[in-house]
Amino acid sequence: SSGINAEYGEYKTSLVVSLLMSLSDPSTAYHRSLGPVLSSQTPYVVLLGDVGTGKSTIVEKLTDELGRSSDGSSSFTHSSEPFWVYDGSMVICDTPGSNALKDRLEHNVHIAHALNFNPVWKILIIVKADTRIDNVVDDIRKYAERLLDLPMEILAVLVTHMDMVTWQPEEFKEHLERELGIEYAAFSGLHTPRDVLLGDLSEICSGEGHKITIDDENFLKIFKINDNRLKIIKSTKREVESFKKQKIDFDEQRRSYQGKDLDDLIFEFQAYMRQEIIEAQKRVSEENGFEFYGPNAANEAGHLANMTNQMRMVLYDIRVEAAKHQSHHGVSEARRCVHCNLIWTKVEGCDGATTCGNRPSAAIDVRDASYGVLGTYSFKRVTGALKIFKTGQRTIRSKMPADKYYGCGKEIFWNQLPVVEIPAEVRESPAVTMEDDIPVLSDEVRGFTGFKRRLKSMLSPLSCGLFLKEKPKKK
Repeated sequence: SSGINAEYGEYKTSLVVSLLMSLSDPSTAYHRSLGPVLSSQTPYVVLLGDVGTGKSTIVEKLTDELGRSSDGSSSFTHSSEPFWVYDGSMVICDTPGSNALKDRLEHNVHIAHALNFNPVWKILIIVKADTRIDNVVDDIRKYAERLLDLPMEILAVLVTHMDMVTWQPEEFKEHLERELGIEYAAFSGLHTPRDVLLGDLSEICSGEGHKITIDDENFLKIFKINDNRLKIIKSTKREVESFKKQKIDFDEQRRSYQGKDLDDLIFEFQAYMRQEIIEAQKRVSEENGFEFYGPNAANEAGHLANMTNQMRMVLYDIRVEAAKHQSHHGVSEARRCVHCNLIWTKVEGCDGATTCGNRPSAAIDVRDASYGVLGTYSFKRVTGALKIFKTGQRTIRSKMPADKYYGCGKEIFWNQLPVVEIPAEVRESPAVTMEDDIPVLSDEVRGFTGFKRRLKSMLSPLSCGLFLKEKPKKK
């Protein structure tokens, strides 16, 4: 049998490849070479929140550590540090305020190390109670939206200063789940006993830990490290508004297209808008004289990242729409090699003997044949408005990769290989991904590669420095 092939052609159906390959890539399953620090049965909780929300006070209440909290407006905690709770049932990690006025990059790198330190059972977003529940939910939202790529069940909330408000926890939980879809919340006031608070957290921390990797590729998607300099904010705001305006203009003009022309148009538009993100990064960088060097480097990178993250959400909507218009990609079954664990689909041949990595002699395109000819379009801004021009068509054919080889080459029997369940979103529509090809900061932006190397070094496990003291003995 021949024709086991992990490549599904280029362009529209190529989105499927990265998802299937990631299922079999050991680095995506566990990315930290140091291994887990705790037993898989010990909950590890990372506290995340603004300066002054009470993270360190919670640590003092739940552990025997004193002197970590401060009444000042500046961050008193400058690094992440894990602690056993007083009865040894879980570990909580105190972190600096992510919105610190000084050393914001360093503080957020410490938070990243806390998330990388050990599989995380819960990220506990700490917020102060406010007389208006909506204000508290908004404080949570700014963190939750940055963590969209993580499983929803990993997010939980702890509301502090509950003795300052009159609304009840159940009322808040209803708002939280309705607005953000977060199910887990605990509450603490000045006189909340620590055994009650620990009991509430233990209920929240059911399930298992999630392995998280924060590196130089995704750090700027999650952490906001820029200041509020008005000139730069004005530049980025103008670019974001222009980007959104192009999407609005496109939605109005697409109404005159239908069928395959509309399908092709949407795919061409998403490619155009992806490049527009990179061009916007260049424009803002040049307009503000960014060099990504010296004391302003982190702030400059943060401003561009904040702008890009807003644009990524618009592009995500476009990609969801594109997914609805993609022709059927033909992936109905996937199986795992028993020797190397790579996952494959069979596009031709019988169910008998073959070798892991054996490819058909010619490229096979599993898309609908009518989509082999692609309409091409150009997009231009004319007096501030987006205009669409059809420029022609081109033939799309899958290519056999010449410089890559997957598979161990050992003999396998297709009908005897373990079947791997293909997620519904792959069976029914293409995977919509924002991670692999949308750079938060493109290498095309002058000077950025130097900052990226610095960030990579800061996030290295060798720079972590987290240390967990010995587990307390039961009294």
